[in-house]
Amino acid sequence: MDGNSKGKVCLIFLTGTQNQGSTKSHLYEICAVNHWKAPLFECCNEEGPDHHKLFTFKVIVEIKGLRTTTIECMGNPHSKKKAAAENAAEGALWFLNQAGYRFKH
Repeated sequence: MDGNSKGKVCLIFLTGTQNQGSTKSHLYEICAVNHWKAPLFECCNEEGPDHHKLFTFKVIVEIKGLRTTTIECMGNPHSKKKAAAENAAEGALWFLNQAGYRFKH
């Protein structure tokens, strides 16, 4: 990627670890502290019969700096939308932590 283009990092992140509190709220707070747009959560897949649906969410975060980098993190399928969104948020937090963006409570 050259310095003038928008970077896009696509991740599929599968994890089972959880932090204290809502992972989504931690992600929103990191975005607010850094003056980025709020993360965008999308249900990108629903599968299975109505009585046993599985939902897969992805989260999109735009990191503003010298250049704009967009990350997309997709979580594991879950039977509850909230859990699926939390799982996607875990992936984004992992990436942001690796990139040096941390939130201290």
